Amino acid sequence: MTVSFDFFYQAIRAKQEFIGPHYHPCYELVYYVNGHGTTRIGQEQYIFSSGDYAIIAPCTVHEERATSQLHVMFTGLISSDSPPLVEGVYRDAPSRPILHLLHKLDFGLQNKRSMYKQMLNTIASELFIELFRTHPSEETDDRGDIIRYAQAYIDEYSLQKVDLQSLAAQYGYSYDRFRHLFKEKLGVSPTQYILLRRLERAKTLLLHSPLQVSVIAMECGFSTDAQFCSLFKREIGVTPGQYRMLVEPIIVNS
Repeated sequence: MTVSFDFFYQAIRAKQEFIGPHYHPCYELVYYVNGHGTTRIGQEQYIFSSGDYAIIAPCTVHEERATSQLHVMFTGLISSDSPPLVEGVYRDAPSRPILHLLHKLDFGLQNKRSMYKQMLNTIASELFIELFRTHPSEETDDRGDIIRYAQAYIDEYSLQKVDLQSLAAQYGYSYDRFRHLFKEKLGVSPTQYILLRRLERAKTLLLHSPLQVSVIAMECGFSTDAQFCSLFKREIGVTPGQYRMLVEPIIVNS
């Protein structure tokens, strides 16, 4: 089993603060130290309070709303060959083992003593094991593996034309059944997942390259720059040009 540390943050959220739909390429653990609110993970809605934590699988779309002032800690765990964790919101044990390990991560990051990166990976492994032992996977068939294989294929070829009908047939499913399983696992349809991957790549190119918008549209798999601009504004809230202008001062001064 290989688990490594990706990120760790703490935040104080104001009452009614809303964190919109987003996803991460790694597992995310969100710990609610104080306060309460609601979160949607994929298609499931949860209520949380102090001492609860959420497990969110890679690329699952999720969102969060604080219904009181909220102290939250969240960390990312990268797992390449480990058994899957079960998504959901759970209650930490009375001895707070999950919170204790998060404090260890925070301490390691603050102090940065020799070999601290290796230490963070060790703590991340402890955390992953504790989560898995507390909530073992009940997956009894290979459907979860099939969706992970399909996800990996789409990740590799998302900037090209992906024949989802053929991909579903390759794994022995009709497209409708494949779409249902994919959305059940990741919270979005295969088509929406491809769009999100393309937009993430487009955002990177807008921020870190001088390429024209029309060229970025082609690079990221969109049929026309008009289609790209329309979908970008629908999903991100601004046009590609506006997005680039908003962050341009940051790039120039960096």
